[in-house]
Amino acid sequence: MPVRTIIRELFSDNAEYCARGLRRLTRTLGNDSETGKPAEDRDEKRETLTEKGCEARLLALTGSDDEALRELAADALGSWRGDAAFEALVGLIDDPIKQVRASAVGALEGWPESELAYELLLGAMDDSDWLVRMRASAALTVFDGADAEQVLIAALMDPDSFVRNNAADALRHRNPERILPGLRRVFDHPTTEHLDAAFDLFGDVGVAEDAAFLRKVGAWTNLSQPGPVKQRARKAAKRIRARLAGKAGG
Repeated sequence: MPVRTIIRELFSDNAEYCARGLRRLTRTLGNDSETGKPAEDRDEKRETLTEKGCEARLLALTGSDDEALRELAADALGSWRGDAAFEALVGLIDDPIKQVRASAVGALEGWPESELAYELLLGAMDDSDWLVRMRASAALTVFDGADAEQVLIAALMDPDSFVRNNAADALRHRNPERILPGLRRVFDHPTTEHLDAAFDLFGDVGVAEDAAFLRKVGAWTNLSQPGPVKQRARKAAKRIRARLAGKAGG
């Protein structure tokens, strides 16, 4: 995408054009969805955009009366990076519009070494809106620490399935030995209807003793569990056994 096109749209007084420029900027400076790495010319393009006043424009847009532009500006700042971008995102964490909060929270994954970003993400896991919690759980993937593991394990029982699945994905990047004790405790929860993501994660990281436990949960004679729970338990146990057999064969 030519930089001049981004600049022209970004500085447009037309909200639709400006929004388009913000989306282009995010794609241009952000990481590739497949490789997880930025384009080779990212720094060169960012330098050109900076010279043309685009950072100042981005920061100004975080205070726009147009909530859609604030949301897109937050996404763009996550790709832009830098101290000023971080400060602006922190200011959007308490935005009254959930989409803006969610974008600001999600963008914090670009600062994995920041203690403040870490604390803000932990706090966002208690947000009243599922969209914010979903983005926070995904962003916590790149943050290490026992507190993150605890809130992600708790999120495996979140009422929203997107939050549960994002939390499970984030936990897959952790050392299984660290998360298994907490994961096992999830199954002591009296509510079984939200165990889908936990069962799926168990299948990926569980060990032999977990397969034995899951076989009991999934037994057709187990009258204490509803059918869907037993099916998920049997499937997870099967995946654990297959994974362990594969390791042994290797």
